[in-house]
Amino acid sequence: MLIFYGFLVFGVLFLIYMYLENFNLQVTNYAISSKGIPNAFDDVSFVVLADLHNNSFGRDNERLINKINKANPNFIVIAGDLIVGKEQGDFSVALSLMEKLTKQYPVYYGFGNHEQRVMEDGTHHDESFNSYIRKLKDMGVRVINNETCTIYRKESKINITSVEIGKEYFQKFKKTKMETEYLQKLVGIPDNKCYNILIAHNPIYFKTYINWGADLVLSGHLHGGIVRLPWLGGVISPQYELFPKYDAGEFHENGQTMLVSRGLGTHTIKLRAFNRPELMVVTLKRP
Repeated sequence: MLIFYGFLVFGVLFLIYMYLENFNLQVTNYAISSKGIPNAFDDVSFVVLADLHNNSFGRDNERLINKINKANPNFIVIAGDLIVGKEQGDFSVALSLMEKLTKQYPVYYGFGNHEQRVMEDGTHHDESFNSYIRKLKDMGVRVINNETCTIYRKESKINITSVEIGKEYFQKFKKTKMETEYLQKLVGIPDNKCYNILIAHNPIYFKTYINWGADLVLSGHLHGGIVRLPWLGGVISPQYELFPKYDAGEFHENGQTMLVSRGLGTHTIKLRAFNRPELMVVTLKRP
């Protein structure tokens, strides 16, 4: 009987811990070094917000905003899923956060699969999403969806491209093959004389992204694998792949880099274990 009660107490404490883990924000710092980074962008930094899913760190996301202000980035990149894509979705958390951040920083917003669910032709589309996008643009958010925008600094520039891949690339229990030509049809061919940052929400297609020409890929989607284990990493992906390769952190291939955020929130199953929400701070370095 004592063993039963012991397991019961442990289970309750573990559930409390997992709930609190959803709000235990961690800042991680990455330095990305490349000869392709112009001298004018040496030491330029930005923060990556991914998979917030309407989560709030303190009242009106006060703790998150304070962490961003402490990092003092040059700009902000949203790597998808700021919202939860469902019928009659609530966009108030995202709008409130963007209203505050756009007063201080340029913001570049790339879509994830949850934005895709509520946009036109999405499973849960309604007019409220169109209103949400209009409000973001009125605030000055640069919504980049299957397009490229250029950031200028002195006489130099870098490109940020955001790609919205089809819903077939998010199917559960299945990985649909993606060809480089598919990305080219969506966003064109990148300028190989420029440093190219690609916002691509789903990281499992890293090799296709770099074959397209991305120097730096910014992703999320996997929520760090939900539960993280020592040496093994994330346990499961949203597509139900066990121990996914690109679960979280920094990955390299042929001199190109992908950063995968563990994300800032959860949806449906409110679960994180040994997997703190992550605010990613990225600094560009010219070697």
